[in-house]
Amino acid sequence: MRRLVSSVSLILAISMASLTPALAQFGGGPVTVFDPSMFARQLRQLQTETQTLTTAAQQLENMVINTVPYTGGVWQPNTNLLNNLGSVIATEQGLSYALTNLSTAFSQLFPGYSAPPGVPAQTAQAAGQGMNATLATLSGSLNSLQGQAQNFAAENAELQQLATANSAATGRLQAIQVGNQIALLQTQQMQMLRQLMMNLTTAFGVTNANQVSRQAQSTAALQQLLGVPWSIPTDGPAPSAGLIPSR
Repeated sequence: MRRLVSSVSLILAISMASLTPALAQFGGGPVTVFDPSMFARQLRQLQTETQTLTTAAQQLENMVINTVPYTGGVWQPNTNLLNNLGSVIATEQGLSYALTNLSTAFSQLFPGYSAPPGVPAQTAQAAGQGMNATLATLSGSLNSLQGQAQNFAAENAELQQLATANSAATGRLQAIQVGNQIALLQTQQMQMLRQLMMNLTTAFGVTNANQVSRQAQSTAALQQLLGVPWSIPTDGPAPSAGLIPSR
């Protein structure tokens, strides 16, 4: 900026020095003639050059401002925090996705349906199929969550690389490319969230379906025990068990 101001001052000095009166020659020697329009033209030219230099100085100042790096802080990964949050449930003696023996612990806590002695195999299979399938779905959901949790370290390593590239960007193209990489990573995270929601929705649907099925089986067994005939409704709202006594 100091050099720019010095340049403007030098141009002004040269322009003022060049403001010499016009000379007209009559006969044998030159005669000094005062021409006001010449000074007006030179003044306008000087004003135009001054405005051009002022505009250039403002553009240079804007470029300097746009290249000032951000110094508010350095991005830090939160891998340790995520791992600690995943271990909170296990610390309280709960079943957490952070457990290394998740599948074994799940099967020990929820062994599923086991037919008592004397129950025919076909009856035992019909009775326990829904419950065991529900437990298998819930166990698979926890294993899927564990897979996402185990990928936190790799995701944070990628974020660390993007943070370093962002702080070291030396031009607009590099900064734009880093921003595009961050946008792609955000899209990937949204896909992971969608998969998580589909996973939980599946577990919720299977659990409720098993509950409704058990209610229907209990109602059918009770009606068979009491000798009350039953039929499937053909119209109107269906009860929760799906069965109604016939009249």
